[in-house]
Amino acid sequence: LGLAQVQSFWPRVLTDVALRGASPSLAATMKGAKPRALIIGGQFTGTFCARDLKSKFYVTVVDAKEYFEYTPGVLRAYVKPCHLDALTFTLQPVLERSMGVKFIWGEVKTLNGAEKYAEIKPIFADTIDKVGFDYCVICAGCNFGPFKPMGESLWFPTVHEEARKISDWAH
Repeated sequence: LGLAQVQSFWPRVLTDVALRGASPSLAATMKGAKPRALIIGGQFTGTFCARDLKSKFYVTVVDAKEYFEYTPGVLRAYVKPCHLDALTFTLQPVLERSMGVKFIWGEVKTLNGAEKYAEIKPIFADTIDKVGFDYCVICAGCNFGPFKPMGESLWFPTVHEEARKISDWAH
């Protein structure tokens, strides 16, 4: 197969592999290549940004949680536990299969804006992956626990590696 035939069958796969860690100038020289957008955070804002940017960008969403949670409805789930299914969903199938963007379940350890890359530690790995981007949108939200140094609360799991070390519920 020639390059044109491969691009017609697998344009996103080929472009993702070719551009991983590449400079934006290389991305611009590939015919038909879209810029890469990295979205940090996969809850409300991150999911909406991914949906809106996917037509013009190759979008990668990274989140330390594997699921979306409609937090305002959580109190109802305490009195009616079967309601939790209506408040949550796993991010990977929705983002990758339904929306057509890439999802990384991991934690951003370093964000280098000058060189346009992020170092991401996947949740179940001991290695750090370097992910290049042309644009980055930070939709990381906040934690609501005002009495703990890392914002920990009963309502939000401690997912970040450094926070787990000092958590009251260390794991």
